[in-house]
Amino acid sequence: MRIRKRSFFVSLLMLLLLSVLITAQALSQECGPSCPVCSGTGDATGALVPVGNLIISNIAIPYGAEETYIINLRAGVFPWMDIGVGYAFKSTTPVWSIRFQPLKEEEDDWKPGLLIGTGSVRTGGSDQSLFMQVLKSWEFGEDFALQINGGVALLMPGFDRLYGLAGITTLIKEKWSIFTSYDGINLHFGCSWIPTESLAVSTMLVEARDLAISMRYILKFGKKE
Repeated sequence: MRIRKRSFFVSLLMLLLLSVLITAQALSQECGPSCPVCSGTGDATGALVPVGNLIISNIAIPYGAEETYIINLRAGVFPWMDIGVGYAFKSTTPVWSIRFQPLKEEEDDWKPGLLIGTGSVRTGGSDQSLFMQVLKSWEFGEDFALQINGGVALLMPGFDRLYGLAGITTLIKEKWSIFTSYDGINLHFGCSWIPTESLAVSTMLVEARDLAISMRYILKFGKKE
């Protein structure tokens, strides 16, 4: 009975998030505060980067109107903080972010994790945002895992408009991932091939329109057990 209730709860959350995504302004000409291109996150999930890990992300958008290539480095500094910095070519602008995790997700319980951060954006004439996200993950055996995140973002320094954020990421047999995200204005879809724990190769439709290819590699500098 408990398993059925949990499955119903997960399905309900997925339907609610999908309804928000589908009714969004998917074809807007302006990116939102959580755009995977402008922020440099690409196909990465909302989870905090572990201490001692460095994630190198490369995103190529051959037909992008403003950005055609973005390189981004994200590192775990403390168990409760990670930082990211990168550069967007063609638009010749830096991308960066700082995220804090005041609440850690309880994997064996219903309690979600909470992320608060600030980062670079190009929305509404602003180049900085303040955001908050709640995320929760579930594992259904060894073949399927699900992560859902949702939150809000404000543009600085005006704080005059509130943007909703949402995302769904699935992991299938630890080798394939299908994901979608809503950055506050646009939808982004994609899928990933994960041949090793350190490498992921992805294709995305940025703003549900522009094809992008990304590669993410994880370097681990912590002590091996």
